[in-house]
Amino acid sequence: MKNKRLIGFLGAILVGLLAGLAYGWLINPPGAQRTTLSSLRSDYQADYVLMVAEKFSVDRDTSEALALLERIAPKEPEASIKQAMILGQQLGYSEREQQFLADLESALASSAEVAP
Repeated sequence: MKNKRLIGFLGAILVGLLAGLAYGWLINPPGAQRTTLSSLRSDYQADYVLMVAEKFSVDRDTSEALALLERIAPKEPEASIKQAMILGQQLGYSEREQQFLADLESALASSAEVAP
């Protein structure tokens, strides 16, 4: 008697699990969502800016770095570097990572001075 109850209980759980998966995956799956980089949490945005700064340290291409930063902050891409530097201190970025950010900031500032 006790075994039948246990088997029935486990069977009901299995049927419910399979029905829930079938409904969620086959019948009514969630739609794809269009998001932007600017909708990321601030710590992820800072990590993105750091990745741009690391890429810039390798290729030294200010126009590409600026284009990548405009994806996260279309109106003020340079401000995203300052924000990343502040958050980087709070998140414990290494001295080297902070230097990458500072180098990118100074390169963008000097390229803005040169541009007409």
